[in-house]
Amino acid sequence: MTEDDTQLENRVEQLEETIKKMLPSRREALGMGVAGLAGASLMSGTASAGSSQVGTIGSASQQVDLFVEDLEIGDTVNGASVSGAAAGEALLSDGSGGFIFGSGGGGILRNGSEIDYVALDVSNLPASTGSGEVALVTASDQYVEDNPPSGTPFDITSSEFAFDTSINTQASLTEGIAWNDDGSRLYEVSGSQEEIYQYTVSTPFDVSSASFQTSISTQDDRPVGLAWNNNGTRLYEVNDGFASAGPRIYQSTVSTPFDITSASFQTSISTEDSDPTHIAWNDDGSRLYELGEGSFGDIYQYSVSTPFDISSASFSSSINTQDTTPEGMGWGDNGSLLYEVADDNIYQYSVGTPYDITSASLQTSINTNNNESFATDIKFSNDGSIMHVSIISPDIIQQYTVTAGGWEAF
Repeated sequence: MTEDDTQLENRVEQLEETIKKMLPSRREALGMGVAGLAGASLMSGTASAGSSQVGTIGSASQQVDLFVEDLEIGDTVNGASVSGAAAGEALLSDGSGGFIFGSGGGGILRNGSEIDYVALDVSNLPASTGSGEVALVTASDQYVEDNPPSGTPFDITSSEFAFDTSINTQASLTEGIAWNDDGSRLYEVSGSQEEIYQYTVSTPFDVSSASFQTSISTQDDRPVGLAWNNNGTRLYEVNDGFASAGPRIYQSTVSTPFDITSASFQTSISTEDSDPTHIAWNDDGSRLYELGEGSFGDIYQYSVSTPFDISSASFSSSINTQDTTPEGMGWGDNGSLLYEVADDNIYQYSVGTPYDITSASLQTSINTNNNESFATDIKFSNDGSIMHVSIISPDIIQQYTVTAGGWEAF
């Protein structure tokens, strides 16, 4: 192939790409009338004020209006001639004729924990920005802003913190709950049935979409807490001081990650407290925590030389809890927040050195919703937007909204 042929082929490919972008989109107008974000017809020319195009790429003199589904990461301003934009920046419409620019690394507008999207500089948003006015595209899906996220993740004092829903537990006396890594499975341990129950969850971290799947017997009687390692290959249980074998922490290997039916007992250790009520891990398995009421409320911290292996755990320190009969504990916001549940109270601690209980100080507390009592455990979704609390009077798992808004796929 000659050089002229190669150039001609490149020109044909470019022309095909241009024609493709100018053809009608597979989707009809988005219909986001409230925000003025209905996809405009594809056309060439500079967008005028009040245009309802979703995205624009190209130079100031040669712009092409795009439907969101046609916009991809890498669509950039070709030059710095558009007011406010620098060469190579992503350009999107704000739904009112103005533009928003971003270099793709801000991470300010997020879809959960994903970072594979065109990030925009929120400082360029117009003051009147409301529902549906900003569009963004991930590597695999297209999103439009449903409501600007509000509230503070993991913070029980958040302005958006509110009771959402609850479900009945599979058994009575649910002493502890846990999630797998992506919120598609929920677990509960029963102190009366001496069973661990596994649910499938169709909408991640939404208990209202949970359906019972299976159960297994616990390693001993009087189970009061359970936990997973970070990849679901180890399952842990703890029983209280009245169990047949005495207070112990049990470790099982799990051949199919996060599937309790593939769990096989491996080892156990004695607890530091005479009447433990819960266990938890830090993010990398280098620290194990034990909650107990044998000494009228303490949290114990262990150093673990082989990550997530309880046989390598050694006690290092402890602190007093806010209540003399604590039942459950959990971590949030990368170890900077610690939670304790007792009776009908939830206590939130700020932690100066992440995951170090000796740097924890009480920040605030709240009562559980609807005057329920005997809260036994607390867990959060990965992004801290949802909180779950197990209750034994009545036997339910409560769900709270911590932050509202977010991105709606279309």
